[in-house]
Amino acid sequence: MSIHLHVRRRAAVAAAALTMAAPLLGIAPSYAAASPYAARPHVPRTEIVSVAADGTRGDQRSISPAISYDGRYVAFDSEASNLIPGGTGTGDVFLRDLRTGTIVRAGVGDDGRRSDDGSWSATLSGNGRVVGFTSSDPALAPGDRPPHGSYAYVRDLRTGRTESVGIGVDGVPFRWAAPRALSADGRYVVFAGAVPTDKPPFSRSTLYLRDRVRGTTELISGAVTPEMPGLGSASISADGRYVAFTTYDDARINEKNAVYVRDRRTGRLENVDHTPGDPRPVSHWYGHASLSADGRFIAYVTNRDGKSARNPTALWEVFVHDLRTGRTTLAAAAPDGGPLGKAAHEPRISPDGRYVAYGTGACATAEPHCGYALYVRDLRRHGREATRRVSVAMDGGFPDHGAEAPVPARGGCTVVFTSDATNLVLAHPQRVTDVYARHLC
Repeated sequence: MSIHLHVRRRAAVAAAALTMAAPLLGIAPSYAAASPYAARPHVPRTEIVSVAADGTRGDQRSISPAISYDGRYVAFDSEASNLIPGGTGTGDVFLRDLRTGTIVRAGVGDDGRRSDDGSWSATLSGNGRVVGFTSSDPALAPGDRPPHGSYAYVRDLRTGRTESVGIGVDGVPFRWAAPRALSADGRYVVFAGAVPTDKPPFSRSTLYLRDRVRGTTELISGAVTPEMPGLGSASISADGRYVAFTTYDDARINEKNAVYVRDRRTGRLENVDHTPGDPRPVSHWYGHASLSADGRFIAYVTNRDGKSARNPTALWEVFVHDLRTGRTTLAAAAPDGGPLGKAAHEPRISPDGRYVAYGTGACATAEPHCGYALYVRDLRRHGREATRRVSVAMDGGFPDHGAEAPVPARGGCTVVFTSDATNLVLAHPQRVTDVYARHLC
């Protein structure tokens, strides 16, 4: 996916932890504690995240969830008008506290006002305190920005301050920028900045990192992007040292894709193109990079069947590479540890690097009558107990419609995702895309 930033919300709608007090949210700090769901008796269970404080379902779709390391806070985009009083339905970024049930609009200006242009592209720091977002309103933070663009912001929910982070190495703000990832405490913000070009796709995107404490910006994607100007997923380690990202060649879209990890301390840029037992790269397409909080493990998708990425029968598989030992593991595996036999997609690794969530139409848990579903795998276990299904209908079956974008919290106890299924929770007769949380322990 390229940066393809849009001025209007409707065109765009498509994680160590620090102690914090959060008077804005009306909650007590608990970041040093274990997952709040560890002691809850009623698990496994599924809940809708994209609801108002009184439990009212959102009247329009909600997408793009991000979850804090401890699984308590979830940020997401929503077009719903009824999640908070005064909602408009033009699109906003929200933050929900799964422990207290409170929900706030997070994509707002430094003075607390909501932009008429809305906000989108929700990102979240590991401690749940800082929310990143994009808006086409240039006046949501102090300072000047070029008009008629799309701007990258972060909001500190403890201090109630919003600041612009889409700023170049030279100190000049980008007209087109979007946040991609935040460090554990929100100090470091990875963002994509774009400049217009004369040739398709008429923009060139580059990945940067903004240090909010020092007020400096540094280049992350470096010399990679001139040849592969498209930027896909990005993630950052808890301390901000490592940044993983995906690039692709716009001229051969879906033909060539690459995963890199930048070590900001040493300056090293590593191309991650490994599969188990293969001494050399076996594919031209590696994508959907997801980095653990310590920067040691990276999950990604590739195929090793020799087929072109455009081939609809290409067998996409999820792998995890240990950047310290060089060992690569098949993460989306059958109960016997072998390949699934059907494509797997959208891997996200947990902050502790132990769990990987993904989607597939294969029977990853050896259940009968499988449909497409989301799963989470414990990389330290083997056999049937290693993988658990995340998208589960009320009767224990499979969702009646799609599910995607799974994101696990630390310990794998909570996984958030989106779905337009109608059978995951009670009283959900309409096919509207919502954000859900599956609590497994």
